[in-house]
Amino acid sequence: MLKSMIAASLALALTAWAGAASAQVGADLNISPRRVTFNESGRSASVYVFNQGDAPATYAVELVDRAMQADGQIVLASDVTEPMRSLSAAEFIQYTPRRVTLQPRESQVIRVRVRPPATGEAHEYRTHLTVTALPPEDSGFTVDQAATAGADEVSLQVVALFSISIPLIIREGAVDARAGIDGVKRLPAVDGAPNGAIQLDLVRLGANSVYGDVEIYAGDGPAERLVTMVRGVAVYPEIERRTVIAPLGEALPEGTPLRIVYKDDDTKAGAQLATMVIPGS
Repeated sequence: MLKSMIAASLALALTAWAGAASAQVGADLNISPRRVTFNESGRSASVYVFNQGDAPATYAVELVDRAMQADGQIVLASDVTEPMRSLSAAEFIQYTPRRVTLQPRESQVIRVRVRPPATGEAHEYRTHLTVTALPPEDSGFTVDQAATAGADEVSLQVVALFSISIPLIIREGAVDARAGIDGVKRLPAVDGAPNGAIQLDLVRLGANSVYGDVEIYAGDGPAERLVTMVRGVAVYPEIERRTVIAPLGEALPEGTPLRIVYKDDDTKAGAQLATMVIPGS
């Protein structure tokens, strides 16, 4: 996720500028794993941060509450107007370090521990471990560069900071992870999907979030084949359904039979959370 940092007071004062420069910091940042779930049998985890670039980089590590929208976008929880139905895990999580500096091709482990909520009730809590690349000290304009703008003008540099967030989920009590498939329809060919696409809604039926892969097969019997897949699709407790669009790997004639499967990649890896068959015509 990109963040643009511009001082608000400077932005309000600007009426014109001679030129602007932009820079992107931290695009070589990587993190593993992409998701961590804690339960009664596991209260600690290791998250690895990688600097895959060719220069040293410094990263800030923080916990940020985020919310899922119906189209799958993840936004700041503070930007959601409706009350969140998911519970924040931030107060139950400890992690270290909070800032790391890595040389090129170097990695660092972030150690995460959970203090279980003392409610005694079955709940799912979530926050997001967010790692953000910080700009180097020499990323700004020098005095001489700023002075070239002219007596009544200001030069501006926009620094885009690259960050990655992964969900940290705490589950207490029995897990109720169930799902359904609804609203399937074919979409026409467009740029980026020359063979068209399949649109569908994943419906969360249980109290917990669901996470898995969407697989779409075409044809009947021995001729059935996988024509598209979308990996790592979650539906979090704050929404009841999420729209997924899967570009097709090949053009399909109208009336081709389809079989859509949503496979768990969380509590019971490989199990079918939901399936739908659309007969041919």
